[in-house]
Amino acid sequence: MKNKNEKTKFRLRDWVPIWAIVLFAVFAVAVIIEILSKSDKALADAINDGSGPVIRVALAKMTNFLPFSFAESLLLCSPALLVIFILLIVRAGNKSLRALVKFTSGALAVISLAYSVFVFGYGTGYYGRTIDEKLGLERKNVSAEELYDTAKLLLEGAEKELDSIFYPRGTYSSMTFSYAEMNKKLNDAWKKVSEKYPCFQRFESNTKPVALSEPWTYTHTSGLYCFFTGEANVNVNYPDFIIVSSAAHEMAHQRGIAREDEANFVSFLVCISSDDPYIRYSGYLDMFREVRNKLADADKTLYKKLISEMSAETMGEVVSFGNFFDKYRENVAATVSNKVNDTYITSHGQEAGIKSYGLVADLLCAYMLYGDGAKK
Repeated sequence: MKNKNEKTKFRLRDWVPIWAIVLFAVFAVAVIIEILSKSDKALADAINDGSGPVIRVALAKMTNFLPFSFAESLLLCSPALLVIFILLIVRAGNKSLRALVKFTSGALAVISLAYSVFVFGYGTGYYGRTIDEKLGLERKNVSAEELYDTAKLLLEGAEKELDSIFYPRGTYSSMTFSYAEMNKKLNDAWKKVSEKYPCFQRFESNTKPVALSEPWTYTHTSGLYCFFTGEANVNVNYPDFIIVSSAAHEMAHQRGIAREDEANFVSFLVCISSDDPYIRYSGYLDMFREVRNKLADADKTLYKKLISEMSAETMGEVVSFGNFFDKYRENVAATVSNKVNDTYITSHGQEAGIKSYGLVADLLCAYMLYGDGAKK
């Protein structure tokens, strides 16, 4: 029989659940891995190509059967979930200090799991070999002439499809297939790209249309890959050619392409590999806009020449997009969202921040003028 005066021996598992201790240990390893990955490309690639595909596929398959975005649903339910969380904390506190510590440590362990999933499933993709290294492209600073030549080729690629493009409102093009069919066409195109370039992970998974697409547009968000649910979410309020390109972009993130310029480039490769003319048109036209914007900053004369060479259809499409976006261009939500996104991107080694999306122009020039996309 124990002496009443004998102090009870402290045991960690009495205060912190065993499963939480395990998650905290995984979290500690994840922190070390991310720190080391920033200066070790081989380690970053080993994680992104090792545990990454397993985690990304598992999460995508777990949520793929849902016709809606689970991540968006969690966001919409977050006020109610917060209230429930507070009530559970109060309940645990009323029981005992030990119950409160156990509950709090468990909650922190779940939060730490999200970070661990990010690192082992996606995050090291920011620090590995760049896509130009993987594909053997020579990426360099490009001249205004190279920007013009690339934009011209992209424009020709888009306009080659014009006979198959439907313009229900005279200037705005439209998909002649459903969103579900778009997903299938993009999955088919992704299969082709991954067969040509084995460095890209291949699996079938559908993107999710966002219910709050119009509010998203005020934040200038055309899509978002949610790493902890495995979902590629797409803003369907945008014009159709942007929806297609954005869906392919988020699919690239879903398959481990973390850097924004590289996801843009892979989106382009996927779109132009499609058997469907509208998918190809969307890829060419969206990247034409990116390179055209770079050319406008580099050389006004060549920019004006390029604009004069656009067909009425592609000019109408681009002008219509500008008119559409005017409503959402300047607002507080966009300013805050851009700042948050810029901070996130910069914190993961992309010094250009949100401007890194536009760095795809360098990749496009290397590919279209000197790489596999060059006319032989």
